Amino acid sequence: MTVALILAVVIPWSIWRQMHARPVTTEGLVKLPLIFAVVAAVSLVTDVPAHTPDALLYDLVCAALAVGFGVWRGQRVSITYDGTTPIQQGNRATLMTWGVMIALKVALGTVAAVTGWIPAEGAGEIFAFLALTFVAQSAVVASRTRSSGLRVHRPAEA
Repeated sequence: MTVALILAVVIPWSIWRQMHARPVTTEGLVKLPLIFAVVAAVSLVTDVPAHTPDALLYDLVCAALAVGFGVWRGQRVSITYDGTTPIQQGNRATLMTWGVMIALKVALGTVAAVTGWIPAEGAGEIFAFLALTFVAQSAVVASRTRSSGLRVHRPAEA
């Protein structure tokens, strides 16, 4: 129940954040995926998932889904420039890819649980999925801004 509550807040906030213009910074590209990865790692260590061939196959399918949609979103997010500072902002394609990815993930999890293919997913698997999709998206956004000849903006040291 706690995971559902966290996800009910974190996922909409993450999507909302992507829909607003903000500079492409190293910190911005790394922070969210890192937070999800740390939560996933802690959850996976404290609640070890099943290590069956079916569970491994399911995890690989989910990883491919996460990376694929992260790459797709990273390619579709709008990138503009304010002088030499790259600015990213989500658009309709960003919302569509989030919606399709979430729907596919829910459908895949439901089919797996109903058919008994795998046991219910734990927090670790869910947060690892989110970490992977954000890593893929951030990598593509970083690549797109670097390929323009401009560097990802690094905030001035305080």
